[in-house]
Amino acid sequence: MRKIPYQFLIILLVLSALPLAFASTNIWETLFKVKWYKKYSEVMKEEIEFPIFSPEIKALDGKEITVTGYLVPSEMYGGDTNYCIISAYPASNCFFCGQAGPESVMEVYPQKKKMFQGSKFTLKGRLKLNPNDPDHLIYILEDAVQIGSGQ
Repeated sequence: MRKIPYQFLIILLVLSALPLAFASTNIWETLFKVKWYKKYSEVMKEEIEFPIFSPEIKALDGKEITVTGYLVPSEMYGGDTNYCIISAYPASNCFFCGQAGPESVMEVYPQKKKMFQGSKFTLKGRLKLNPNDPDHLIYILEDAVQIGSGQ
């Protein structure tokens, strides 16, 4: 039997790891993998859509995540200063403007009362899934801190 050179094994190992190194780290791609079903809501007094989270999304519930998003103008959600809403897309393409679905926006509750700087930024916080409260978005980021100004 012929021996495989040590260098060849190292090259093979490095090449096999390349797809992982270049894999997308955009959390929104995972969060978009939600399905929907209609159910009557006692709160809304009508039939509305509720999310069915994929196993990938469920695995993120309660975990710290990093997400980059665009600030949704505060007049779109009442201007409450205790939280903000971010979108995977600029405001002109966001869910509220009809260009995307509710899986593309997230409620953000900052760790400190100071709000975030900029219109696009990167945040770190704990993701909370909301499967059944129509008064809130389906994704909520708690204890959020700004760690960057976007990409």
